[in-house]
Amino acid sequence: MSNVNVVLGVLSLIFLITILVLIMAWRRLRMRGSLLERQQTEIDKFQGLFSHSLSSANKLSDAMDQAAAHIAELIVAKAVCIYRVENDRLLVDGVSGNYPLSQFTIMMDPEGSADEYRQALREEDITIGEGFIGRTASRRRPIFLPDARHDEHLSEFPMERLPEQVMAVPVFQKEQLSGIICAVTSSNYGLFNQDKFAQLKFVAGQVRLIMDLEGAYKTRSAQERLKQELGFARQLQASLLPESVPDWDKFAIFAKTNSAKEVNGDFYDYVRIDDNRLLIVMGDACGKGVPACLLASMTRSFIRAAADHFTTLEALLREVNRNLYRDTDAERYVTMGCCLLDKQHGIMEYARAGHTELVYFIRGHIRRLYPDGTGLGVLPDEYATFDTISLEMQPGMTVLLYSDGITEALDINSDEFGVDRLAHELEVRCTARLSAEEVLDGLLDTVREFEPEQHDDRTAILIRRR
Repeated sequence: MSNVNVVLGVLSLIFLITILVLIMAWRRLRMRGSLLERQQTEIDKFQGLFSHSLSSANKLSDAMDQAAAHIAELIVAKAVCIYRVENDRLLVDGVSGNYPLSQFTIMMDPEGSADEYRQALREEDITIGEGFIGRTASRRRPIFLPDARHDEHLSEFPMERLPEQVMAVPVFQKEQLSGIICAVTSSNYGLFNQDKFAQLKFVAGQVRLIMDLEGAYKTRSAQERLKQELGFARQLQASLLPESVPDWDKFAIFAKTNSAKEVNGDFYDYVRIDDNRLLIVMGDACGKGVPACLLASMTRSFIRAAADHFTTLEALLREVNRNLYRDTDAERYVTMGCCLLDKQHGIMEYARAGHTELVYFIRGHIRRLYPDGTGLGVLPDEYATFDTISLEMQPGMTVLLYSDGITEALDINSDEFGVDRLAHELEVRCTARLSAEEVLDGLLDTVREFEPEQHDDRTAILIRRR
């Protein structure tokens, strides 16, 4: 009997250990997922903040200053300075705040003008290997000084003039050193920690992209700059489109996009609000090519930021509208359609912002929806309106979102494809009980045959209740 008790005890111990290992593995996976999600959000916000300023060569002069300002806001730093490597020397490329770690600024009034600091720092010329920044570049490793005023790494500066904490991170292009990002802070701004240090190291990759684009405009011929710009824009546009379609229980979702130029202003995204709700957005930024792509990137960033504290579709559209109205020129705007899918209750809520009307097939018939909604970035918040409509998604019900590049396609007689024709084609395919993917492919093939020479971007999303 005692042997049986021993065996049972050993088995119980093994069982408990297995459960503990599984719990620890599950926690590690959750932490990793949270980190990846936060990093993607940081990339989105970073790209969105610079989309407007990078839309022309004339606005690139302060791009790195904006990068420094964004980093300072991200890690709550008193000041940030970005150095670039040029002919084995380090020159200041962007600065935010009264950055003191320079022989030109260390003795300046800490409360002085930011413009005076910026002008003084532009004179900085550091040999790699000399001084704190030069030695950091030579070591090619990030460094965090939690007690900077008593750290020997900063011995060339008067102790009483030093900030309380300093972080410095190298920026690399593949294996080659491109620059250094240095951030400083004091207790009245909030002290640094390992989490902020990790954020600074992560955002160095985004700074490198801005450096590359800035360098392309400065050193290449007009044709080379255009090719380089298109390369960056293609990368940017690829980041606008989800890599995969979410499996959302009762709903089948398919999306397709075709560009009229190398890059376009159409975009779509899937944003998970919670375990039951998925936000699907389709947008069309005015214009074509690179400027439209950049505006689309900015809009997507604003949507993702607003989704972090989602309450209603109307509130989300109002927040995005306020941001675009504030940060874009008068002639720049975005139209958008939004579907919020609730898989628990089988309900879809729809809102539009100046976008094409919604077309859907239910019980053998076509229906069309066009709630009121103002284009995003067109009007200030007090004049903008965004209505929403909720529908119970019954089995077989098929919903189509599309950009105006589909309905405004022109045949050889300059006749438009139109919403009526699109609705008819949708009805024919749904009545024939084709799969959701076959319906979408067939619709786009029909538009392609109607307008062989494409003049506008074409994007469509099809949602079907299984």
